[in-house]
Amino acid sequence: MISLSEISYLIDSKEKISNFSHVDKVDVFISAYNDSERVKHVFASVAATVKFWWILPEYGYSKEDLDKIPAGEVKIEGLPENEADLVLQGVEKSGLKDPTHLSICIDITGFMRPHIFMLLKYFKTLKAKSLTILYTEPERYSRGADTSFSLKDIQDVRQVSGYEGIHIPDTNKDVLLLGVGYDHQLMGQAIRFKEGARLLQLLSLPSLAADMYQESLVRVDKVDTDELNPPGRTEQFCSANDPFLVAASASKLYHREQANGGITNFYMCPLATKPQALGFALFYLRELADTASSVIFPFPRNYSKKTSEGIGRIWRYPIEF
Repeated sequence: MISLSEISYLIDSKEKISNFSHVDKVDVFISAYNDSERVKHVFASVAATVKFWWILPEYGYSKEDLDKIPAGEVKIEGLPENEADLVLQGVEKSGLKDPTHLSICIDITGFMRPHIFMLLKYFKTLKAKSLTILYTEPERYSRGADTSFSLKDIQDVRQVSGYEGIHIPDTNKDVLLLGVGYDHQLMGQAIRFKEGARLLQLLSLPSLAADMYQESLVRVDKVDTDELNPPGRTEQFCSANDPFLVAASASKLYHREQANGGITNFYMCPLATKPQALGFALFYLRELADTASSVIFPFPRNYSKKTSEGIGRIWRYPIEF
């Protein structure tokens, strides 16, 4: 039985930001630089003692590209590809190795999903004074159902650093919880990687916008039918923009599977929105650490620098551990 204290993080505490003048100033603000208007708008609007642009290798920016960043905006460059090394070097270069006295705010809009997992674990482990996450929805994706977030081939499918879990040799009752998103190629790779596992699909509803939900379903249809319909496939709908409800839904699915015959190894793969990835991370850190549970991800070599148009709703997620 789970106690109320163990699921306190599942309470819906997201807040829509309409005016940044009403948001308290923070000590440190971190964002991943890309060409999206929604990322640049938030960077300019947040009140912080110091702000950092982290330059991610996956976007492949040239020196000429980065020279366009306004003078005075601090760039953290030369970060490695591995998500654990990237976060460790990023916080060191940003002077954040001891965050216990700092209020930290991170805009996850431009970060990759594995980075979100590592950032959350780092600031939880190092006990930041406070941690707030921001996410900005797009007004629309640039190419609708054909929008491609990842580029080129999948580098590999593997466990996310820090979320490897304990592996049980018996795989008879393995379960894969897949967060369904736009990248049908990534979905296919994840399903093949854990072939034979019972598939649980978490679809985003209410979605960021009605057309985005329809576009997501179009991309699901592009996944090979045999991959998408393994024995025991189950679907569930959940919020696309509320990580606390995502964590609650993931927790409910996990404990239902445990009650209905048990689980050998449990895998999660977040391929929908960034808030969904944040919800998976919250659930894992509070309930799955030191269990036979892992977060897996199909790692592309590169990501598109710009996939969206306009600025949608801006969400603020206070994180408490």
